[in-house]
This record gives sequence, C-alpha cells and structure tokens, in this order.
Amino acid sequence: MDNISQTVDLDGKQVTFTWINLENAEDLQNYSPLTQAYAICYNNDREALILDQKGNGSWTLPGGTVEPGEMTVETLQREVMEEADITITDIELLGVQEVKSDKPIHYETRYIAKIKDLLPQTMDPAKGRIHERKFVPVSQINDYLKWGITGQAIFTKAESLIQSKLD
Repeated sequence: MDNISQTVDLDGKQVTFTWINLENAEDLQNYSPLTQAYAICYNNDREALILDQKGNGSWTLPGGTVEPGEMTVETLQREVMEEADITITDIELLGVQEVKSDKPIHYETRYIAKIKDLLPQTMDPAKGRIHERKFVPVSQINDYLKWGITGQAIFTKAESLIQSKLD
C-alpha cells in the first residue's frame, strides 16, 4: 500500500498527515520522534471503542503522549487505562502517521488491540473528567472521527486485520 497524505487546516495552521503502513514493529526504529500511540480497541462484535474526551461530541481513539523512557506499546496500555478504563491484549502495529506543520516533523503510532476487560469508569488523571465511551462498528469509525483519507486508510487496514483475527 502506498503512503497516503492529506493537508488540513487546524486552527489556522496547515498540517500534513501522511499514513505509512508498517508490517512489523522493528520498522519503528526508522521513525523518530515517536510522540503518540493510539489504538483501534475492538471487541468480539467487531466494534471499536471511541471516546468523547471534551464532552462535545468530538470523538477520538484512546491513546496519548509517549512519556520519557516509555515504549509506544507501554504508552498505549497506560493511556487506554487512564482514558477508557480498559485493559487490552493482542496489540498489533498498523503503522505510523507522519505529522508535518510549523513544528518539527514527528510520528504517531497506530495499533489495533483487543479489549480484554471493560472496567467501571474513573476520572482521567490528565483531563480531570470521565470520558464518554461509545462502541461503533469498525467500518464506521471514520464517520465519527472524520480523519479524512489518511484515517480511512488506517481504519480499512484495521478492519481487515480485526476480521481475520475474529474469523
């Protein structure tokens, strides 16, 4: 699959996102800095968990910022617990998204992960609020997140991998 790019206006600034498909985690060493880790967290019903972190219907995936000394998988596990109160298993790398703006280029990892435990919700320590959780069909994630063509490339790969794991 070729890399897919799109440029969007975010708060008056032009930002270019490029989706880079990766086949194995060893390839991550070619991308630096890795600043974010997010996952399409799915259940046995082929549904993905999305979150409304701002309380305004602006949906996103669980995940967040890599802290010093953390591997991106560790970031992902910590963030999904803090934000969504879930534990995950069967974590698999999808690829990276290159982000170009007026700041230095950085990369954000994207994974799929099976939801192991859906726990009672608690307050996100970073945001100071409990985020609304919603399960949507994996095929419809981009209808909620509105990530454009790069998002659709990510979600199409995720849907294919999830289907193969659950069949």
